Amino acid sequence: MGRFSGFPEHVEKHVGRVRGADSRTTGERLRSYHVVYCDHSDGAHVTLLTSGLRDRVEGAPLPQELVCTLRADQERYAKHLLTVLAELLAESRSRVGYGALIMNDRVLLPDTEVAGALAAPHPYLGDEFDVLLDADGQPVLQLITLVPVSRAEAQLVARYGRDALYDRWERHGSDLTDVHRPSVA
Repeated sequence: MGRFSGFPEHVEKHVGRVRGADSRTTGERLRSYHVVYCDHSDGAHVTLLTSGLRDRVEGAPLPQELVCTLRADQERYAKHLLTVLAELLAESRSRVGYGALIMNDRVLLPDTEVAGALAAPHPYLGDEFDVLLDADGQPVLQLITLVPVSRAEAQLVARYGRDALYDRWERHGSDLTDVHRPSVA
């Protein structure tokens, strides 16, 4: 039994049913990871996550996979955001930590203000989701959630820190699973 063997059960316990996964091939390129699709029990949300990125990132205290949870009707946005940022990390063999901004120089998702993501613990799942433990209770994998952000929100984080953004999201009752939500910056 491998050290990540509990990963599928962990995901289904916290997120919902695993519906399937894309192959590592996209067009003519071979990705270093799969994209896994999970349906939440509420039927209103979908979570996409990488599987295999953990073999491509270096320098992290724990191997990492990326996660993106959006409204079910925004699945294509979740896939685009997840794969663009996963490719960036895989190609650079980089890792991210909570609070990191991963930004594009222009809008990343058409018809939205989203220009990147804030790497964070999952905003709606419990803390136990963010780290996979092995059979002995030892941490073996960190799940980094990509929360879509606008350029203005990223500038707010750069200037005042991520707590300022979280405070504004809370004050405005922002739905962080909606890429069409208005920017709070």
